[in-house]
Amino acid sequence: MNKFQLTVLIAALANLALMLIFPPFNSQSLFRAGPASFDAFYPAFDAPVGATLNSGLLYLEIFFVLVNAVLAWVLLQGVPQQPHSPRVRWQNVLQWLVIANLLVILLFPPFETQPDRAFEGFRFALGGSVQRGIFLPFLFLELFLLALDAAALWLAFGLVTRWDVADGAESFVPGSIAEAGAAPDPDRSQIGRSDHDRRQGRDPNFGGPERRKGIERRK
Repeated sequence: MNKFQLTVLIAALANLALMLIFPPFNSQSLFRAGPASFDAFYPAFDAPVGATLNSGLLYLEIFFVLVNAVLAWVLLQGVPQQPHSPRVRWQNVLQWLVIANLLVILLFPPFETQPDRAFEGFRFALGGSVQRGIFLPFLFLELFLLALDAAALWLAFGLVTRWDVADGAESFVPGSIAEAGAAPDPDRSQIGRSDHDRRQGRDPNFGGPERRKGIERRK
């Protein structure tokens, strides 16, 4: 698990915690007979008297969070050579997920019943009838949470990238450069001929007497 996948896991847990702290509740209207309908999101520890948990809507929210988390986890998986870097750029992954969620929200918006304007459920946008209208408060809430999650993940992924770059720059100390700076090159430490110059010894290709006697002036 790399740092990008850990960020996705933290974001998914934060969304699940928010959904469990503020779950959807149903209420029974005094002016309408029939089953209870969606009322609002209340704190789980301070729900109104008589309100019942809308388990279907809560399961649907948890399902979409898990689907997004799994998709992001798979797309941000590291390559075998570099397990800490994602296979796909995190900017592209986040853009694709935002576009996919936006299409799902707009294609299956929340509808309300007429004329009491109560939340009915999610229906296909192109298959609605004139007796139903879009439940705008729920739609605006979905768009707001999508934008909030996208902005938070964009900032988190940016911080993770900066930390990786900073850690790589600090830990990159080439051994050859360090050794080259610590120990001078013996071939370049002296300018001119050394004491092992071949012309100071006897030439193996010359069989006659050596003419260079004493101290050579070019030494």
